[in-house]
Amino acid sequence: MEYVGVKTPQFSYKRLKGADPVANVEMASTGEVANIGENYLSAFFASWLSTEQSVRGKRLLVSVSGEKRIKLLETLRKLDEQGWDLHATEGTHDFLAKHGVGSISVYKVGEKYEPNIGTLLAQGKIDLIINIPRGASLKNTAGYKIRRLAIDHHIPLITNLQLAQVFLQCLAEIDPGDLLIQPLSSWRNLS
Repeated sequence: MEYVGVKTPQFSYKRLKGADPVANVEMASTGEVANIGENYLSAFFASWLSTEQSVRGKRLLVSVSGEKRIKLLETLRKLDEQGWDLHATEGTHDFLAKHGVGSISVYKVGEKYEPNIGTLLAQGKIDLIINIPRGASLKNTAGYKIRRLAIDHHIPLITNLQLAQVFLQCLAEIDPGDLLIQPLSSWRNLS
């Protein structure tokens, strides 16, 4: 085939007060959006955008643990070079700095120092959050608080490493304005 189809699930975290917004295998989505594109990245990005989410600006918060950071490094480097404002929790910030990627270190939710993640989110100073949990999520962790605040403040949130890798690549390589929107009938003629 000369095209790729991607289906993106939607979850109702906004309606589930207090729920940790991390999709698990036993969860059922409340809806899905499917899109077709000329390649995987364009189909994926169009599908994600069709879930009524958007990244309003170029301010990204990254909080990723240990060995998972290396898998996002090169794409975060590209975004840094493209002028994105990367904010990171202490460990992620130190990792990025060690590898020559600029970021602003932020304090965890509830700490009395600034810049504090809770303050930044409340003031609308973050446009996208990448927060990959270490393992089983617990409600009193810093990660849970970040994820919950993201949902409560309607800020797009990515909690899966593979999804984060593809999504950050889309941000680095695709201008949403360049995505071609066509009716399904135009794709049928290609097969």
